Amino acid sequence: MKATTVNINKSIQNLSFYLVQRISRERQCSEEEALIKLLKTMTYELLQDRESGLYAESFEYVWSMLQDEESGNVASWMRG
Repeated sequence: MKATTVNINKSIQNLSFYLVQRISRERQCSEEEALIKLLKTMTYELLQDRESGLYAESFEYVWSMLQDEESGNVASWMRG
């Protein structure tokens, strides 16, 4: 079954919300600051690219990608 645009948008929204909440909690910053941090990442950019399929991954998978990006370990993305 093919994902609809509405479902894809909802998945992206849910993942983004989770990431903002997690960044805010982990870094002890406001949700606004967390959102600003997220918007500047390649992970978020990839999440917005529907062709990447990242919207279909679990919250923890996307969180680990964000952590890898922040630690400079983007090469781990290629290993899958």
